[in-house]
Order: sequence, then C-alpha cells, then structure tokens
Amino acid sequence: MSKLRYLLVLDFEATCDDTNRVVPRGEMEIIEFPTILYDLEQDKVDATFHEYVRPILHRCLTQFCTALTGIEQSTVDAADPFPSVWTRYQEFLKQHRIPEEASSAAYLTCGDWDLKTMLPLQLRLSGLDNAITPSGTLVSPYDRWINIKKSYQKFYDMRYPTGMEGMLRHAQMELEGRHHSGIDDCKNILRLVRRMRQDGWKPEDDLTG
Repeated sequence: MSKLRYLLVLDFEATCDDTNRVVPRGEMEIIEFPTILYDLEQDKVDATFHEYVRPILHRCLTQFCTALTGIEQSTVDAADPFPSVWTRYQEFLKQHRIPEEASSAAYLTCGDWDLKTMLPLQLRLSGLDNAITPSGTLVSPYDRWINIKKSYQKFYDMRYPTGMEGMLRHAQMELEGRHHSGIDDCKNILRLVRRMRQDGWKPEDDLTG
C-alpha cells in the first residue's frame, strides 16, 4: 500500500429547502462539485476541480437554497447535468493518477454526508450504479475519507465536534469567502488542515475505509 500523499478536499452543495417538503431528502441533487487536490509532501495545491451541476428532479432552486449557497438559478441552468460533470471528474482524477494509485490519496470532508449519503444518492438518481457496490457503499477511491470534524475534535481534545465556522473560531482564523459556497468551504477546510498539520496532526491516523 502506498504512503498517503494526497488529500482530495471535497464539499458538495445540493438542492434543498427549509421544510424538506419541496425537495425531499431523498431527491436532493448535487449542484456544486468542487475538489481541491492537496499534496501532503509538498504542502501545496496540485489541482482544483470545480463545476456547477444542473439538477433534473427539482430544476428550480428554492429561495432558501440560493440564500444558503449563493448559487443562482442562471448558474445551474447554464451547467451540465450530473452524468456529464461526473465523466469530466473521472478524467480529472485519472489525469492525476488517483484511480491507479488509490491508496496514495484520501478524501477529506467536513462531515460524513458528502460521501456517505449525497454521492451515493446522486449516483443512484443518475443511474450511475457502477460506482456503487451491491451493499450500497462506494467503490474506490470514494470509499475512504477523513471527517475533519471528528479529527479536529479528537486532535484538540474538544468535548464535542463542531462545524467549519466553529473550527475556524477555535483556530482564531477568519472565514474567507462565503460559507456554503462549496469551493470556498473547500479552501477554508484546507486552511484548517494546514493548521492542524503544523500542530502535529497526521491525516493517515484518521482514515476511514
């Protein structure tokens, strides 16, 4: 098994409403798909993937969703549906040799939702079952990730896990950009990763899968 060299910092944004009636949880769709490829050895960003996605089940974003994420209806209307974005994402990963050296990389997310819940749901909704095992879990490299909420709590001996804004406050760091912008969240999460590593944290100690 290869040494962990890369982190894939991921933070989806998805269709939503504040009642779960307009957009039921089982019909949420990814509308922003960002990933930052971070080289642990070099302490630098190697590449960034960032695309918006046009939803199919609930094409019109709710006012709540736009207010939360900052994503406008015109942005998703101009985007491709998920299968096309997913194809380009596979090419992005292949370009950086992630599938063939899967043990050298791991995802890092703020919570388990992105890879435990949202990506499997989106793949099923889009009919892309080849990335899901018969038991419903994701295939490599999507099947192992680090939940920075849990890592941060454990590493700094906090009583409870906290969200990104809470971690930034604890680290005495200002939020940069907009919270719930997927790409801005990825950048802020990476800032936390770098701070934790400066303080001695080792990402490989917290891998799932």
